[in-house]
Amino acid sequence: MVPAIAVCAFGLIAPKKTGVVMGDARLELTIDAPAPNSVVGDPGGMAFVAGKALAHFGEYQTFDIMFVIDRSDSTSAPAGMDVDGDGTVGRKPFGRAFSIFGDAIGYKNTDKGDSILAAEVLAVGTLLDQLDPRTTRVGVVAFSGDPDPFTPDAETWVPLTTDYPKVRQGLKQILREGPYGRTNMVAGVMTGTVELLGLQSAYSVAREDAKRIMMFLTDGVPTLPLESSPNQNTRLTLERARKAAELGVRIDTFAISDGALRNPVVAVEMARETDGEFTPVRHPKDLVTLFEDVSFADIEELKIRNRTTKKDAEYVMQSPDGTFSALLPMREGRNTVEVFARSSDGTQTKRRVQLKYLKDAAAQELDPRLLALRNRLLENRLLDLRRRSMALRVERDENVRQKLAEEIEKERAEAEVRAKEARRRLELEVEKEEDDRE
Repeated sequence: MVPAIAVCAFGLIAPKKTGVVMGDARLELTIDAPAPNSVVGDPGGMAFVAGKALAHFGEYQTFDIMFVIDRSDSTSAPAGMDVDGDGTVGRKPFGRAFSIFGDAIGYKNTDKGDSILAAEVLAVGTLLDQLDPRTTRVGVVAFSGDPDPFTPDAETWVPLTTDYPKVRQGLKQILREGPYGRTNMVAGVMTGTVELLGLQSAYSVAREDAKRIMMFLTDGVPTLPLESSPNQNTRLTLERARKAAELGVRIDTFAISDGALRNPVVAVEMARETDGEFTPVRHPKDLVTLFEDVSFADIEELKIRNRTTKKDAEYVMQSPDGTFSALLPMREGRNTVEVFARSSDGTQTKRRVQLKYLKDAAAQELDPRLLALRNRLLENRLLDLRRRSMALRVERDENVRQKLAEEIEKERAEAEVRAKEARRRLELEVEKEEDDRE
């Protein structure tokens, strides 16, 4: 964690250039793999395809993303999932604890590793896995709240950086220190904005052409900077959001659990004022899944197809910053790969690349980043094949059981008929014996 930032309470100083230029989209579409006219081999009959599809509104070429994480006391509550993977799910056995004066002193949780804060950290890490450090810098701010004016309510744990391992270390440190205090959203928004703009008190250096995005996560409502003044705290938070919007910052908000959704006006309006997106997260355990679908690329449709075989790609992965990867079925010989992209404003374009597929040829040569993506796709494919195999086995077993049940019913019916005939014969024989005795 870097030292706390002192932010002027009366406003932010605007940089010379905000980087906001609205207009029609300039659609960037590139294919990084396979290389044109390359020879590709893969026993599975698949070629790895990777590239980038990104709609530029103005001159954006890069992304600066600041995660602003709520670490107030309430985030110690259970997330409803096994976040830390220890085999148990934290739960809230007796509710929130209160002091003799009626003040809340903590949230009960049988497993601190399964808290809402832990789910926030895990979700950020999940999104980090999908980003490209070549174009995307990431930073982390955490906020809570303390009525002591000398205690900072928001701190920059990681300035904007492409060193993602450093970001992960910052996230782990936040989790180690754990939840604390109340909820000063004003401080969170202001500190995140200062870092994204690279102002004088920031620890981050500004990139003038970057698209500036604040990912704001909270499970509550603003209870500070003013004591017992929820309406004024709401107005102050929204004023900070409007100022951030004027300075070219977009805020995507995530309102987590009942605490934030009972009165979601701050999260909804912050996103609306900054042309961001509001996401309600009723169940904290869903946060990771939602972060897997986050996108900043403004791409409405992406299609990857082998024009030679007329087959579409399998196991397509699209990252938030526009990078994509997929496995595309090949046939022996020449193949034409086509990638189609359409942006949210309707702008569309295509790119094609030709390659030669030979089953016994060497595998594609990939840099470490692309190799990691390819391995992830292959793992997904293997898991899917296993699931399909299991499903087929279950279906086969079910068919066997069904056939056996039908055979049993048939045999049962035939046996009952035979038994009925035998009983009838037996009755006749008994009657005849009785007649003979008479």
